[in-house]
Amino acid sequence: MEEPKFVPYEKAKEMVANVIEMEHPTEDGKRIFAVYNHAGLQICWFNAEEVESEVNAEEFDEIKEHILRFIPDWAV
Repeated sequence: MEEPKFVPYEKAKEMVANVIEMEHPTEDGKRIFAVYNHAGLQICWFNAEEVESEVNAEEFDEIKEHILRFIPDWAV
């Protein structure tokens, strides 16, 4: 299996306009962090529970910063 590749952090900061916590569209009770570009298009999403287990965040901005480091290269 190929190692995942991520967009460099600075590029991710330029392309990501917003990260929104929401319910998964097809799985009741599952939360996701949806990532949107400046055109308002969703470019990827992350499982909220997994992200929260990776980062001990007190503020949502800390979660956003963490996510910016893991934007997949295919999202460009």
